[in-house]
Amino acid sequence: MKERRGFDKESEDNASTIRTELGLLSSGHWDGPLRRDYRAFWAHVREISDMFKTLKPLRREDREMLWQRFGSLCEDAKSKQGSEIENRKFKSDQHRRYVLDEVEHSRPVSLFGFLSPDVEEMKGLGRLLRVAGQSLSRYKHEMFGEHKQECFEAIQEMQRVHDAWWEELRIYRDDRHQNFHARIRANLEKLHGMHSKATEALGRARAHADDLRDQIDSARTDKFRDLASGWLSEEESRNSDIEAHTARIEGWIDEEEDKLN
Repeated sequence: MKERRGFDKESEDNASTIRTELGLLSSGHWDGPLRRDYRAFWAHVREISDMFKTLKPLRREDREMLWQRFGSLCEDAKSKQGSEIENRKFKSDQHRRYVLDEVEHSRPVSLFGFLSPDVEEMKGLGRLLRVAGQSLSRYKHEMFGEHKQECFEAIQEMQRVHDAWWEELRIYRDDRHQNFHARIRANLEKLHGMHSKATEALGRARAHADDLRDQIDSARTDKFRDLASGWLSEEESRNSDIEAHTARIEGWIDEEEDKLN
């Protein structure tokens, strides 16, 4: 009988130890008031899992009850972590799209060599490209690594386009005796290509806005609905910018066709 009491006492102590750890697991591992430290959480999970293996004796009913609570805590954390990752990925992609759009808006379309270069406009495009770099710096802490890299490479590539523009401008100024009509026809061909790309970009942007509206309609939480509504507002603003950009290209095409005629 004495041995039995000793067994029950040890089993009860082991169950209490695991129960305490489950309480700490449930309430702990927070990096600030709203963000959970999942690395520490899952490390603690492994420690508790080992306790179930090493803390013996443990009554069967205690083990089943504690294991059920343990599994419930793990499943709940796994679900929330997955949702947080999806939200972070969605937000990171929004920033990626925003920066890439800003980069694209800095693309030169007054094509030197075929159209009298507008130096002041090119300086303005240089300022827009710098703004894209500033946006990347502002949002980088909320972006995934691959999204940051894509934006960085796009900015670098556009900078090379700008550098080439200024180099070609220098060449253009030294070579003003080439056939004027040939220049305009070639420029028109490039402008039409730019117009086609801008039209495609506008179609994608409008489709993305429609997708955001669908996500708002099907949002499960008010918080996500508010976030998505803000992103939709930004996307609609970008749509307006692209529409204005497309209209400018159409104006340039008209100007060049007038020159050709």
